[in-house]
Amino acid sequence: MLDKFLKSYWEYYLDLEKQVLETKRFVEFDKANKNTYSVEYLKLYQAICSEIDVVGREIACTKNQKFDVSNATIKKWGFEVQSQFPQIDSVEVIFNEEIILQPFKNWKYEPYTDSQGHKGLRIVDGKTTITWWHNYNAVKHQRVGLVKGTKNYAKANQKNLISALSALYILETKFIEFLSSNTTSEIALHYEKSRLLKYK
Repeated sequence: MLDKFLKSYWEYYLDLEKQVLETKRFVEFDKANKNTYSVEYLKLYQAICSEIDVVGREIACTKNQKFDVSNATIKKWGFEVQSQFPQIDSVEVIFNEEIILQPFKNWKYEPYTDSQGHKGLRIVDGKTTITWWHNYNAVKHQRVGLVKGTKNYAKANQKNLISALSALYILETKFIEFLSSNTTSEIALHYEKSRLLKYK
């Protein structure tokens, strides 16, 4: 299973990371540029967040054999991911040797039953939705509101891009670590590492 994950998912992560790294030729990775946005950032932001959705579902399926991938939302697969990696909201990474990120900060779901007896999931009191994921959905569903004048395009900025990339990095490396505990594969020991991210 690990070898398949590395080939099907991690190699794609590395390709996305390479494309993010190439944007440095035009805009330096710096907090001063956090609100800089572009068409290239837009393409990468959407590709990375889409992959987060895919990897999240994959982790959920591994954690819960009955998980319904066909009707999965971030709330549903997020709950399974948090069950698998309960400290994920506190994980910090370093981007480009200097920018510290905590992409899943304050992210936590819990099961509940409403007054009519329907079961569901909700955000735990005191926690919040992930800003970069919320912004991704705004960009995805209404990039520019032609009637209302909404300007979500600018949310495809450097800060959201690198936050999303760091989230994907955490999901994949945590899952690789989990899968590695059940194998002695040489590939598992020598797979290519990230060039932009590492754990704090």
